[in-house]
Formats: sequence, structure tokens, C-alpha cells
Amino acid sequence: MKHLGVTRSALEASHAVLTPETFVRTALSEWPGSAVVVHIAPVIGLRARFVQFTAEMPQGARATASAQGFQRFAFVLSGEVEASVDGETRTLRESDYVFLPAGTAHTLTALSAARVSVFEKPYEAAPGQATPGTVWGNERAVAGTPFEGDDHLLARKLLPDEPAFDFMVSTMSFAPGASLPYAEIHYMEHGLLMLEGEGLYKLQDRYYPVTAGDVIWMGAHCPQWYGALGRHWSKYLLYKDMNRHPLALRGGGLD
Repeated sequence: MKHLGVTRSALEASHAVLTPETFVRTALSEWPGSAVVVHIAPVIGLRARFVQFTAEMPQGARATASAQGFQRFAFVLSGEVEASVDGETRTLRESDYVFLPAGTAHTLTALSAARVSVFEKPYEAAPGQATPGTVWGNERAVAGTPFEGDDHLLARKLLPDEPAFDFMVSTMSFAPGASLPYAEIHYMEHGLLMLEGEGLYKLQDRYYPVTAGDVIWMGAHCPQWYGALGRHWSKYLLYKDMNRHPLALRGGGLD
């Protein structure tokens, strides 16, 4: 029905649900040869303070650091990508990731056709905190922690939970029928990519059916809740800003 304009996508002042039938590919200068779907950017809703995009890289395509020196978190969804940074080169495969600090020169080269989920934002320095270093990891190697004691809902933090970092990327995994224990409202904003499964996301006062491949933006103080449906576990990749005073955040209305 998409040829008739039917879509599950929706844009509201406090949130957005973005589904694959509405994705539009574009180009970014740092990602020559790749098709890029920019999901979330500062032009959306209430001025998002980060960018989230998916890079579809043909074999041989090479990406470089952002010209503006933004921090970058790259998570491989499929294929193989060679990451080179600070004289170290590693091959990243599905569920591997790398965090690249602000101003770090690096390249990401597709050894095969690959899809990479990327988050970028300017670094918000904190007094007395050193700039964080490069972080390598694999999501599947991170031990899941029961969320608020529920072993049917597992959280995996992919970055160190330390004050030097001004954002966190994690995954949340839900057994069939599991849900967040309550609707959350907080000053942090989120970018989310559904990795597996399906469920219902409540944003503000609306319920949205979501499935693997969908992207969600949640602005500050947007009421939010998720419940898993179906017969299999569901999982999403989640960005949130953290460790900084709200009045110091870029895009907080004071800049």
C-alpha cells in the first residue's frame, strides 16, 4: 500500500517514528560512494542535539571522520568494515562497534557490502574530565543486566558509564510479553533503532506498532513506554545524552 501513501511513519513535536518504506537515501561528503539515510538531525521537532543515520556501504567504500570533528559511534548491522584509528586497524562484523572521540582521524572501509548504524554529536566537555578514548566492542559479548530486577528485560551498556562520556549507547532486549515497568519521562533525548522483533511503543498519548528496521526519535520529556509482542525476543539500539547539566546542553534554548 506504500504506493498509495500509506505509512506507519509519524512526526510529532515530541517524537518521530520513521519506518523503512519512507526512507530516502542521500549522500554525505565524509561517506563517498555510500547511500546514507539520515533519520534524526537538529532540524527535527524540538531541535535534536545529535544525528543518527544508516550508511549503506558498497564494497570498497571508505568513510572518514566528520569535517566538524564530531564524536562518532558506529555499529555494524551487516557485512564487514575495516576500522583504522590511531595506527590500529580492526575488522568489524555484525554487532561489532567502535566509539571515536571528537577530532579523532579515522577511516571506515567496507570489505564487503555493509550497513552501519551511526550516531554523531558535538562533544560537551565537562570540567575536570579528560576527553574519552576510543572504545571497541561487540554487543553480544556484553553481559546483559536485568533492568530493575526483571530478567526478561536485559540492558547492555556499550560505552563506559563514566562522566567523561556525554552520551550512552546501549541495547535493550525484551522477552516476548516483557515491557518497561512504567512510562518514563526525563530530560534526556533518545535515538532508537529496532534491531530484532516487534512490539508497541507508547509515545506521548499514542501507541505505535514497531518492528525491526524502524527508527524512533524521542525528545526531552516525551512520555515513553515499550512492550514486546510476538513469539521471539525483541531488541533495540538506544542512544541517550547523559552526564551533563541540562542548562549546559547545546540546543537547550540558551545558545
